[in-house]
Amino acid sequence: MSLLKMSLLKMTTATTLGLSLLTLAGCNTSSSTNANNAAAQSANTASADASAPASVLDPKFSACQKQFFDKNQPKITAKLAKDSYPLCFDGFAVMYSGVSKTPIWVAEYLTRQRLTAAKNLPRTDNFHEEPRLPKDRRSLLNDYTNSGYDRGHLAPNADMANPSSQSDSFSLANIAPQAPENNRKTWVKIETQTRNLTQKYGASYVVTGVAYLTPEVKRLKNRVLVPSHFFKAIYIPSQNQAIAFLSPNDNSDTVEKISLSTLKKRTGVDAFPNLPANTAPIAIK
Repeated sequence: MSLLKMSLLKMTTATTLGLSLLTLAGCNTSSSTNANNAAAQSANTASADASAPASVLDPKFSACQKQFFDKNQPKITAKLAKDSYPLCFDGFAVMYSGVSKTPIWVAEYLTRQRLTAAKNLPRTDNFHEEPRLPKDRRSLLNDYTNSGYDRGHLAPNADMANPSSQSDSFSLANIAPQAPENNRKTWVKIETQTRNLTQKYGASYVVTGVAYLTPEVKRLKNRVLVPSHFFKAIYIPSQNQAIAFLSPNDNSDTVEKISLSTLKKRTGVDAFPNLPANTAPIAIK
């Protein structure tokens, strides 16, 4: 047994979850004193032999396959895939982690028509726990109470074109703890830019997700992991162009524009694994 695992086993406040945290992110929670930078980076780096052995499209995504480019779901590392749950919703698809109790990624197909309908739909908040998940794997409404974090949508409410999809977007399976300024300002700008690109070119495929790229990971109520970063990857099929945004989950208003290959290397998520080889970057100032 490695020294790191022995140290984790000695932890009295997080023994059960400790190895799961290692599996998910390769890093310690804030209650641990043995964080290891190399382990964190290793677990979030994707490689060909580290990809989870999954089909092009999980059968459980058959009802929402139109949310994926070329009917091909994002690929993730085997470590991220541990204890994961594919969920179809009205208007988006989710790969949920029972370890972090947050989404790993959420996929959407946006069109000009969908966004026009969404713009005319008044917002009705309906945050709710996801009944399709095992009770011990769900995030709970109480997890977020007085936590200092917003309940951040991955598939945003403003993308939803009808009351059914809007209600689905408030499932906690589509939610992760997000720093207030990031959620309300930084991320809103990224979501708005995504919609603007869709309106300009007619359609886009979007994958939004979370990442754990720091040595220590916070937890809400000793249950829900707080991501260190959020990302959004966009592919415009009519232009064969793509881009990704990566933002630290803090109030710094910092955003990186990166390639999909860089996103895969840093987060372990291959957002669009079947893109044409000549896909070009989207030019955004």
